[in-house]
Amino acid sequence: MSLSIFIKKIPDFEELSSGAKIEFFVYYLLNELKKDGVKPKDVQTCFDELHLSPYSNISGYLNSNSKRGKSQKFLKRKDYFFLENATKARIDTLVISEPVLEPADNLFPLSIFDNTRGYLTAFATEASCAYDYGLYNSCFFMLRKLMETLIIELFERHGIDSKIKNGGGGYLFLSDLISKLVGETTWHLTKITREDLPKIKKLADSSVHSKRFAAKKTDIDNMKTEIRIIYQELVSLIDYPNWK
Repeated sequence: MSLSIFIKKIPDFEELSSGAKIEFFVYYLLNELKKDGVKPKDVQTCFDELHLSPYSNISGYLNSNSKRGKSQKFLKRKDYFFLENATKARIDTLVISEPVLEPADNLFPLSIFDNTRGYLTAFATEASCAYDYGLYNSCFFMLRKLMETLIIELFERHGIDSKIKNGGGGYLFLSDLISKLVGETTWHLTKITREDLPKIKKLADSSVHSKRFAAKKTDIDNMKTEIRIIYQELVSLIDYPNWK
């Protein structure tokens, strides 16, 4: 886990004094980086990496808080520092246990979903994180969810959502939604969207429904350009900023 992600697991980290930050840095170095011991220069590196103003005397802080007594926070062995057990236990309870996800643009530029809807941003983030963490079946599931949502919202945007509903008022299955999307004359789809949207759906359906199919990175990588073009086109056609 990177340091930038780790500090997001610490409530109100930005509000902590530079001295208090040292305790968390030592915790990170020992528990996340698995260092055999911590030196003052290691803590300085943490401040530098986060572009934070460092404590004025890191070595002095570590040494003064290594003395026996109720306020002891560290243990010192030779030239290395460790967390005193009570300090570690206290930090264990403070660090948020849920994983903090930091999506990249490896699947598609997340900026595609800027100024859309919060749930679309959340779906895109989850799809991107699934890709980044090698959860390719889950990634296809979220791509499918994004696809279905965007198609429905495109019809709603133009006030013709009745065309994609069944007799009971529910929305059609995705295969039928795609057929309606491609056949609709209200907009003009690019050739890539017309031809490759069903291909993405086919792989996504296999990931969701087939007990013998396990998606691989190459399944997604071979279509990443098409995925980006298709989702960007659908978002553009909906024109969220002008859809109240």
